[in-house]
Amino acid sequence: MRAEDEIEYTEAELQAEGIRCETFDPGAAAAAVQRVLAERGWTEQEDVLRDLSKPRDEAECAREADEHCHLGDEVRLFLEGQGLYDIRCQNEEWLRVWVGVGDLVVVPARRYHRFVAGKAGALRYVQPCGGRHLLMQLYRVSDDRTRAF
Repeated sequence: MRAEDEIEYTEAELQAEGIRCETFDPGAAAAAVQRVLAERGWTEQEDVLRDLSKPRDEAECAREADEHCHLGDEVRLFLEGQGLYDIRCQNEEWLRVWVGVGDLVVVPARRYHRFVAGKAGALRYVQPCGGRHLLMQLYRVSDDRTRAF
């Protein structure tokens, strides 16, 4: 749920930051994943299911809430649940992107961000990639200005 003071970004503003947001038909998710793989010349994908009632999955989600980046683009196609990305703009301000079922998000490589899962019991997404090593999380030291919530 958006806060009253949140700014709504246009597609052009997101593109200027290198962020891609679009929708896909969750019933045809396999075709959407194949399109992304073909566009990027990638062959790997990870199917992720997080049950937030399980301590291990809850811990994984908590780690994603800390500011981090990856060596490669982070691409996710959401199939279940909801959440939000806070993504650093080039001027170091936060840009917030809400995601849910049928949303595809691309966070550019080396762009600091954090992801917070919604309150729903489960989160499921497909994450195509050019190699798992490119998605290793590289954390940034948090302070009061950068700490999530």
